[in-house]
Amino acid sequence: MVDASGLGIGVYFPWQHIGYFCDLPPNPPSGSIFFHEALAVCIALHRVPVWRQAGRAIYRLAILSDNTNTVSIFNTLSADPAYNTILISAVDVLLDTGVDLRVDHIPGEFNVVADALSRRCFDFALSLDPSLTLHTLTPPQDALGVVSV
Repeated sequence: MVDASGLGIGVYFPWQHIGYFCDLPPNPPSGSIFFHEALAVCIALHRVPVWRQAGRAIYRLAILSDNTNTVSIFNTLSADPAYNTILISAVDVLLDTGVDLRVDHIPGEFNVVADALSRRCFDFALSLDPSLTLHTLTPPQDALGVVSV
């Protein structure tokens, strides 16, 4: 489950009781909430190789977002050019891992923990999932258009 707010991005893996938070990257394109929501999906997908290295096999992954535009771009792999770096970064992970990704819509009222994480309401998130382990992270730089040399 993923969400973005004006404060940050939250990613929540309920079956693992793991939550991630990151600040919003600087200089987003116009319509930045959509950009940040799409980036949240990409961030969640980038956690898959970490799990694989820990010996956990993941072959299918469903990511839930309360933003229908985000669901659409990941299911069609078609978006305005400003989002291409996010999609390319995500596809690179899919090709490297062999994971079958599905991005679905979840109504906002059912995306409470990811929403709380994105808003830095960590105590509230912990009250909803007392076993929750919180981590900070940095968004994948290629998704932000940063070219590594």
